[in-house]
Amino acid sequence: MAKAILLLIAFTAAFIAPVGKPDGQSEATQQQATEAALMPQEQAIKVTIATVGNPMSSPVDHYRVGDQIPVTISMTNTSASPLSVCISSDLYQNLPKLTKDGRPVPYMKWQSDERLSSQRDNTCKEDNFPEPVVLKPNELTLADWFVLVESRIATGAEPWYDPLPPGKYELSIQRRLRCCDGPMVESNKVSFEVMP
Repeated sequence: MAKAILLLIAFTAAFIAPVGKPDGQSEATQQQATEAALMPQEQAIKVTIATVGNPMSSPVDHYRVGDQIPVTISMTNTSASPLSVCISSDLYQNLPKLTKDGRPVPYMKWQSDERLSSQRDNTCKEDNFPEPVVLKPNELTLADWFVLVESRIATGAEPWYDPLPPGKYELSIQRRLRCCDGPMVESNKVSFEVMP
């Protein structure tokens, strides 16, 4: 009986343990696995990003080298009832995926080190002050924003990437709906260009 229970636990753990993306696994398959881990009400939330001139402006798709690149995060609750999500720190909630000419752009070293440190030390649960946000049914809500790249003039924002060289980029994020842990929802993809 004990062996049967251990086998059941091992079998279950194999399906829920986080693993790297195996070769040949499509992004659609990975997205389906993430959606399966979401609670039913979380599956009703659509995450939309936009690159902007500033957090309160319209979308922008052209920047100059050295410009700050803010990104807004909007959420739409596609269910018939209000839903609550959490807003905490970018380190815990957002995971940008930036590519240039189809190749991944690495995070700046500081941001990578900070993410590892916060995960190891459970900083979110210890020091973070999360803010609940209620999403009304079928209403687009500007929920958050972050800075992809800081400008030449430091503003105190915590950027994810070093200044970007000229080229065409594509960005999406994974957004955690809970405060410190849990599955993530994939956003739309946006394209922008950095010019000399």
